[in-house]
Amino acid sequence: MKISRKTAGKGIIALNIFTMLVFLFVILEILPYQFISGGRLESFEAAVQTASTSIVMMIYGIPVVAAASGLMRIKDYKSLFKGWLFFSLVLIVVLVFEGSIMGLIVVSYSLPLVAVLAGVIDHKQFNRTAKIYLWLSFLFICLNTLGNLLGATWFEKIIMSLVTMIQAVLYFYLATRKRKRKIRPKE
Repeated sequence: MKISRKTAGKGIIALNIFTMLVFLFVILEILPYQFISGGRLESFEAAVQTASTSIVMMIYGIPVVAAASGLMRIKDYKSLFKGWLFFSLVLIVVLVFEGSIMGLIVVSYSLPLVAVLAGVIDHKQFNRTAKIYLWLSFLFICLNTLGNLLGATWFEKIIMSLVTMIQAVLYFYLATRKRKRKIRPKE
């Protein structure tokens, strides 16, 4: 089965939105807090902190995935990514104070890509930086899938491991495919 880069990007974004909804439902107490983090959280308060950080991290990643998959034309969104770069730096400070090591890793390895998208780093570095981001995302999602499979609840083992497995396949697809350059005819 062959899918396009844009379809892979849309799939990752859709699965991130689904996951954000799960976390939001935990925060709103629609779903039990044991449905996240492998069912090993000690309290609802710990679940709210974990879910909140996860939601922010997924929101942070959506424009990055959109740019890396070709859903967004980078040149058209420079001002968005300049704001996203500022958001990244603020997020790093918040994550340091929160003690979220995984959050720091995710934001730190995507920071160069956001800097390229914002125009702070030369645009020619985009493909290499995007590849690094996609491969690290793939590895992170694989670890997440393993954690879900070893989770204590059926929801983690069945639903969330399936979601993260599909995300891993889509990240792998994006990481291994070359971006097609549009060749403009000479005038």
